[in-house]
Amino acid sequence: MSTTITDRLRDLYFSERKPKDLTPTDMALLTYLLLRESEDHFIFDSQETIGARLGCDRRTVAKSIERLETLGWLTVNEQWEWNPKKRRKTRAMYAPSGLSVNLDRLPASGDRATRNKPSDDAKDLAAQHGAILVQNGVGSRYKRSPRRFTTHQEQAAQRLIDECGSSPEAAAETFNFALNHPAHKKAALTSLYAVRRRLGRIREDMESAGQVGAEG
Repeated sequence: MSTTITDRLRDLYFSERKPKDLTPTDMALLTYLLLRESEDHFIFDSQETIGARLGCDRRTVAKSIERLETLGWLTVNEQWEWNPKKRRKTRAMYAPSGLSVNLDRLPASGDRATRNKPSDDAKDLAAQHGAILVQNGVGSRYKRSPRRFTTHQEQAAQRLIDECGSSPEAAAETFNFALNHPAHKKAALTSLYAVRRRLGRIREDMESAGQVGAEG
């Protein structure tokens, strides 16, 4: 596989700025088109053929093509033929449309998620979380945690801070809310990564409780 294709696929999958309504089929279709190197030509595989290769039906492929064309990530080339009855060109029946991926519209390297070096605030939050684990009777599990657990906690703390409007105070407030909420306490006593993974639900519960916290 060429370096260019590898880089494009890496950017596509690692980007966290993709539209929320993008589906796994969309990603599979884009991957297929990148592997076919269709950025400089059209491929004319039928939707049935593509569906068989992606493991889905024709209608799913058709909807995916429509979504990607709307995003501008895909160019569709309809085939036309002369219709003697209507005396004009009409869309060719049963002829597959050409598909070409638009590289310049796909997520680029600058769209990939960045991992900031943990700040002192992130390290403090990670240390506080470790102390809370000990206080809540899970200290032994914390001490026997996998290698790099502390490093992972610091990275998760930094991402939590970033997603809370770059505010260490908001991140700490969000964590403390989760720790004292029955629906989120288990996650809070597991890891800061677990807290970040359910940040949306925590925010909703904070809003319902009238508490101001996670910004962003």
